[in-house]
Amino acid sequence: MREAKALLCVVLAGCASSSAAPHDPSEMTVVRHVDRVAQPHANVKLAGSRCKAGDGACSCRQPGDDVEKEPPEEGNKRFELRMSADGGSITVASPSFGRFESAGPLEVCFYVDVPAGTRHDLEVMSAATRAGQGVAPRVRLAEYGPKGPWWYDIATVECIGPQGRCNREAVDSWAARTAMQRKRGRLEPCGSAVVTNLKWQTSGGVGDRDGGFYRDLGVTFGFEVKKFPTQFAPGSTECVPK
Repeated sequence: MREAKALLCVVLAGCASSSAAPHDPSEMTVVRHVDRVAQPHANVKLAGSRCKAGDGACSCRQPGDDVEKEPPEEGNKRFELRMSADGGSITVASPSFGRFESAGPLEVCFYVDVPAGTRHDLEVMSAATRAGQGVAPRVRLAEYGPKGPWWYDIATVECIGPQGRCNREAVDSWAARTAMQRKRGRLEPCGSAVVTNLKWQTSGGVGDRDGGFYRDLGVTFGFEVKKFPTQFAPGSTECVPK
């Protein structure tokens, strides 16, 4: 198995870092091992009118349908979690944020309310169902802005290579996009949630004849929900540090 030796540092909260400071919370680093996820199922606390189907998930928000008909109570902020894993299973879990599990290529959505002023540690775990065939994990985390209403992209995890499965090339591409797009600890700087200490890890892949697919991928990061209310539309210049 080809070991990952590279150390990739990313600006996550508006300040630069370097490989000389391996414990800085604004780094993205590569680790060597990850455990496999359990069989997927839904066991989460859901919020809002999109989550009343009774099947453990929610109806995904569609373009132009941004308003939350049942907004979060004062002191809470609502987040949308979209996830899928073509060729395998995927879990997003946190002792305080909740646990969300799914399997297969169909995108599944969850909506949760999180107290403002809190911090959470999240772990994304994906694994291939069949040996040698790889997995293509996708996770998108967005924050609801009731003033618009708007939705702010906070974090994304995506590993889809040239053959539709996760490999080292696909991870590097995702990491590079994250480095270029992230400002103030989030993809959309007008949001109020910050991601820090982003790391990815894998137990390796299969031979080059199979595209070097990774059999699994894990991503961990800190997730802090700031108290201040969102004020500006996504992409507003007022939110970009001068």
